[in-house]
Amino acid sequence: MTKYIFKVNELAPVAHAYLIKDHGVMFWYEGETSEYEPAQMKIEDGVSEDIPRPLLVDRKTIRAYTENGREYCIRFINTRIANYLLDEYERNLDSAPDSVIELYAKKIDLFYHWFWQQRRKSSEKIFERFLRHVKSRRIKSEKLATWHTLKEAAEYARTGVTKLRELIDDGKLKSYRLDDAKSKSTILINRKDLDAMILFDRSNGLTKRQQERLSSYSN
Repeated sequence: MTKYIFKVNELAPVAHAYLIKDHGVMFWYEGETSEYEPAQMKIEDGVSEDIPRPLLVDRKTIRAYTENGREYCIRFINTRIANYLLDEYERNLDSAPDSVIELYAKKIDLFYHWFWQQRRKSSEKIFERFLRHVKSRRIKSEKLATWHTLKEAAEYARTGVTKLRELIDDGKLKSYRLDDAKSKSTILINRKDLDAMILFDRSNGLTKRQQERLSSYSN
C-alpha cells in the first residue's frame, strides 16, 4: 500500500475522515466532498494525473479513530499536519526561497484559524507553537509593539476585529480605553494579554503556572 506523503500545495484542514477496516483512515480536506474518494495530483515526467489519495496507515492515527472516534481523529490529523508545517517552516526559514516560506506561512495560518474556531483545553500545546510562529513573523517585519489598537491586535492574533470585540465583551480579553467616551474612545490591548488569549483562550484569571508560561513567551 502506498504511504501518504504530505504535499504542501494541497494541504488544508481535514474536514472528514473514515476508517477503512483493516486498511487505514481515508480523509478529505476542507472544500472536498466526502461523496467521492479523495484524490491527489501526481506529476511524473511533466505529465499530471489524479490518483487516489493514500490512506493514513500508521497505528497512532488508526488508534485515534478506533479508541476516540472520528472527530478526535480529525483533530489528531490536523494537529499532526500543523506541526509538520511549523517544523518545515522553521527548518527552511534561512535557506528556502521567499515564495516557499510564504506558502508555508499561508498554510500555517489556515490551520491556526481552524484551531482558533474549535479551541479547547487540549489546544494549548499547539497554540504555544502558533504563538512562537506569529511572533517570529512579526519580529521579522517590524519591532514588536507593547500596545495595539483593535485593528493591530487583530492582525497580530490572526483573527478579526469583531472576534476581539466579542472576547472583550465576554470578559475574556482585557482592554483599555484612552478616555471615558465609550462610543468614541480608542481601545488598546496589551500584547501580553493577546498572547494569553492565544495560549489559554482568556487573559483574566490565569493560574500561577499559566502566568509563568506566559512570561516565557512574552519576553
